[in-house]
Amino acid sequence: MVRYLTQRIAQFALVVLGATAVVFVAMYVATDPARTALPVGTPEEDVEAFRRQLGLDRPLIVQYLTFLWDAVRGDFGTSVWLGEPALDVVLESLPATAALALPATVIGVVLGVGTGVLVSMRPGSMLDNAVNVLGYGLISLAEFWLAIMLIMLVAVRLGLVPTAALPGHPTSLILPIAVLAVRPFAHQAQMMRASMIAERGRQYVTTARAKGLSETRVALRHILRNAAVPSVTLGFYELSRLFVGTAVAVEIVFAWPGIGRLAAEALERGDIFLVQAVVVVAAVVVASLNLVADLLGFWLDPRTRSELRAARAPHPAKGAAL
Repeated sequence: MVRYLTQRIAQFALVVLGATAVVFVAMYVATDPARTALPVGTPEEDVEAFRRQLGLDRPLIVQYLTFLWDAVRGDFGTSVWLGEPALDVVLESLPATAALALPATVIGVVLGVGTGVLVSMRPGSMLDNAVNVLGYGLISLAEFWLAIMLIMLVAVRLGLVPTAALPGHPTSLILPIAVLAVRPFAHQAQMMRASMIAERGRQYVTTARAKGLSETRVALRHILRNAAVPSVTLGFYELSRLFVGTAVAVEIVFAWPGIGRLAAEALERGDIFLVQAVVVVAAVVVASLNLVADLLGFWLDPRTRSELRAARAPHPAKGAAL
């Protein structure tokens, strides 16, 4: 267990380190941070002075190591746009994104797992085929298009909810959460269905049936636990995807003040310090969720622990007598 945990923590560190390298290259090599941060028309001498203030006149490796050291200390500089520490601005926006991503993931996972278990009881049935077609259709939908359509239908035409997500108004969260929950639901339904069907042919299921247990009891008491392990990992993946991907478009459509909308506005305004803080914080969130998913899957699945113990067990020497 200690070795497994060490490996996963090392992967966590590599992901975060890779994120810092990518954002450094994107902001310090592909662009000119000084000209990007300063207003258009700034005199050249002011640009050069600002470049020296940022340390951009130093060797590239020195700049990266300085940036990395500052990132470890939580210092991403001051936002040119807002005039506040960049990390503080990102951390203030993080709960707003979590308020959408967490309930959307929970709703999508619960409904998807329940649907997958239900249709796996009768594979090939009309209900099973209908859920498969629906799942592929929902996965193919673009969230921003679905968000616009729901605003036009539910908010504008029917007037049931506000057109934009407003902090402090619970009804304004219904549409963005519903949009974000669509893809986790479809993925979980397909994953759980496939896992349940795959587990039905195993020996322990045959033994349970031989004891006279009903199909429903066999599915819920024996198959579900093993089939749920991939769904746990997928659930954390969906949560991380909402934090760093889908939530960007949805937050912009619904004018929600999360890190996705903050990143888009920071890019538009050329606030490199704020962009760097958003990318690194998002990488830490994603890596942390992946680490939790790995550890939880390791704890839930006894087969993983057995394989790890077998890999660590000493092997008999070659040529040993049987």
